[in-house]
Amino acid sequence: MRYNPVFYFLLALCLIPVAAGADPTTANVSGGQHAGAVYLFRPTSDSIPSAQVNAIINGLHGEVLIATPLGLSTYDGSWSTRHINRNNLSNGLLDNFVTALAYDSSGNLWIGYAGGIQIYNGRDYQIITDQQLLKSLQIRALQRWNDEMWIATGNAGLNQYNNGNWTWYAPYSPGGPGFYEADSLALDSATGTLLVGTSQEGLWAVTESNGTILFAKIQDKNDPCGLLGQVRQDPLGGAYFFNSTEVAHYTADTGFTPILSKGDFYGGPYAINDVAAGTGGALYVATEDGIYVWEKGAITRHLGTFEGFGTNSHSIRRIFIDAMGRLWFSTPDNIGYYTGDVPTVPLIAVETITPTPTPTLVPVNVSLTITPAPGTPPENHSLLDRIAGFFAGFLPFLHPSG
Repeated sequence: MRYNPVFYFLLALCLIPVAAGADPTTANVSGGQHAGAVYLFRPTSDSIPSAQVNAIINGLHGEVLIATPLGLSTYDGSWSTRHINRNNLSNGLLDNFVTALAYDSSGNLWIGYAGGIQIYNGRDYQIITDQQLLKSLQIRALQRWNDEMWIATGNAGLNQYNNGNWTWYAPYSPGGPGFYEADSLALDSATGTLLVGTSQEGLWAVTESNGTILFAKIQDKNDPCGLLGQVRQDPLGGAYFFNSTEVAHYTADTGFTPILSKGDFYGGPYAINDVAAGTGGALYVATEDGIYVWEKGAITRHLGTFEGFGTNSHSIRRIFIDAMGRLWFSTPDNIGYYTGDVPTVPLIAVETITPTPTPTLVPVNVSLTITPAPGTPPENHSLLDRIAGFFAGFLPFLHPSG
């Protein structure tokens, strides 16, 4: 085999380790109209600290916030991570293990932990650890719904915060939720309904009118889709419910429509880990064999390690579409994003509510004053990022000749 110095120079350039705050390793994804670039970040102390993603959301100005077991990371072209300040909890995180994230309607960042909540207004952290407000301090999910914040806790049903008032919807209370633990929350923007997934207690819809709440079970645990305990919003209306074996689409009009199962993937079966819906109707499915793209009733693409989605593992654990149209993903070893033809989603959607007559539940009133967070600068890729992407594009065409 003859030595080709150009090939090995470009290969070495693309394999240079990612330094702190530097641009990621890149790879081009071919495929005509689907062409894009993959950017990978290796966890380090001054990049993102962990490849485990507990939650990921859009920031207010184009940045992306990622909850990890080792702090709260922000990417706006470079990485920064917030940690616990054990000397002054009002100036840092309550805990490094962050479980949930959401912005409220005033632009305050809510941060969930296994032991409470913080509300960050851009300057200070308000700590919520009072069990008169949160019967369980284990925060599993946060979901903004108009001016309200809904909180799924460990084994105590749901909590709601609205304009200084905290309300606990106790499990199996009259008119309340028929479940103890909610695993995930999502909004159906078409009907103004909060959808709730549980692993063993069915699937639920929450409606609201004039300050009153109604819980309705939309699928029993013994029904065909009753164990699809994870839910993600569909920007086109409705939501996707899923577990490790199946995905179904739900709308209030048509109910549940099965979409795919783990046996539908090329060479499967492969376990399903997460899903993300784009505004163009495509569904991106994170599996143990990379990312599959489902469109118009069929799987149309497969994105795996060959295309640069990860380095040492085919497993994609988490997936998310940000406001700039980047498809974020996590593997056991890396965090990354893809810049192909992924439709954008709104930074923070303003949801509308369809009035539904419901019984009144009495809230627990507590005063809490919060103010909007100041803005942060948008992302700006560096020159090194663009140069690395340019050279990486030549790799499919350059190889040692025999």
